[in-house]
Amino acid sequence: MAEIDHCCSTQLIDGEGEFNVVGLDNFIRTTKLTNCGLSYAVVAIMGPQSSGKSNLLNHLFPTNFREMDAFRGRSQTTKGIWIANCVGIDPFTVAMDLEGTDGRERGEDDTTFEKQSALFALAIADIVLINMWCHDIGREQAANKPLLKTVFQVMMRLFSPRKTTQLFVVRDKTKTPLEYLEPILGEDIQKLLCTMVPMATLEVR
Repeated sequence: MAEIDHCCSTQLIDGEGEFNVVGLDNFIRTTKLTNCGLSYAVVAIMGPQSSGKSNLLNHLFPTNFREMDAFRGRSQTTKGIWIANCVGIDPFTVAMDLEGTDGRERGEDDTTFEKQSALFALAIADIVLINMWCHDIGREQAANKPLLKTVFQVMMRLFSPRKTTQLFVVRDKTKTPLEYLEPILGEDIQKLLCTMVPMATLEVR
């Protein structure tokens, strides 16, 4: 438990889009991030609201992001963008927990923050985990395809090419065999990539 107390969870950007300068400065000083120079990594996670993003990060890394209490119903838990130090991992790693997409709190028409936060994560993270429910494979809106398409296209225009590893995390496997789901997911991602880079290819493993 002592290690988790040192992860220094900090709200980097609040739900209104305000950047927490004081909080970031405190995070850098507390975790001694400046001592790492350029030798550090950023791992971000994005996906639908209440899909277990914070829970996944807390299990993968020794972080203590706030998790939804399922016994109290489904509601927004993570507001804005939070960061935490992944204690004990080398090189120094920062976990970034994004507010869930498709939440009723913002409504179906207010997707501005979703796009901005996703673009922010893709611009600075080395690895982006895209969390999705198994039963959403093959769907359009639920699988966040329109959001990802928009964000990727904007990213290609605004930023010089950089390598960002995107891992699609399929949660809560259904009765459908994986060998039937893989081609569908692979085809959807391939179409997404081709909208940005005509010659893009994808290997699904």
